[in-house]
Amino acid sequence: MKDNNWLFIGTDSRLAACSDIMFERGFATQHIGTDHYSDELGEVIANYSPRQIVFPILQMKNEIPPLLLEEGTELYTGVASEPWLKPLREAGLSLHCYLKEEQFIWQNAKLTAEGFIHEYYARTKRCISGTPFSVAGFGKVGKATAHALASLGAVVTVVARSEAQIGEACYHGYKTEQLTDDWAMKEGMLINTIPAKWLVATENPRLHIYDLASAPGCLKAQLSSEYYTVLLGLPGKHFPVDAAIALADALERMYRR
Repeated sequence: MKDNNWLFIGTDSRLAACSDIMFERGFATQHIGTDHYSDELGEVIANYSPRQIVFPILQMKNEIPPLLLEEGTELYTGVASEPWLKPLREAGLSLHCYLKEEQFIWQNAKLTAEGFIHEYYARTKRCISGTPFSVAGFGKVGKATAHALASLGAVVTVVARSEAQIGEACYHGYKTEQLTDDWAMKEGMLINTIPAKWLVATENPRLHIYDLASAPGCLKAQLSSEYYTVLLGLPGKHFPVDAAIALADALERMYRR
């Protein structure tokens, strides 16, 4: 059925795997491995006539001409700016951001936390049990990371500005610290989950910062990779099939709604 035609666009392995999963679930799917609009992509759209299009995790380079898309086409976006979305919105097309689907956010947070643990073991060759970790931010990724670490015996301190987050972290048995403008950490492991430049840090052999948040990262000034490690896209990097299943589940929930 034409209404079941799904087109997945993107070089991220999750998109290709998600296309296969949706096909196995009974949908007609096609995947094209590109992160930018081209004449080739335009031909695929014209010939395949997708009614659902899933865009890359990060914003595509160049815009898809809205005239190529049939009325009633449903668009599922990842990261996309308002200027990029505007022509599509003005053409009356339906836009849905899968990165904002609540269950997907939680599942992605869980995979991010497990991915961090994988990276920590591989990079440090040290155990987690009994080791102190500070987790900055107590949103979904912060909560999942704190829980994963604590379940392995880590001593977890949650650092947050919000009184509600501090209270919730206390309830779960974590140590807490109030994040202020002059907050500083002298030693240990800091895991940042706050997507903002909030931290001033200097090179310190007793301190290492792992950044799990999206751009722009937490540092107000650059720091050597010896002391600062950026870990983005952990679900797709370590668990591509699980991440693809989470995405497929989210897309199907959004489609059914």
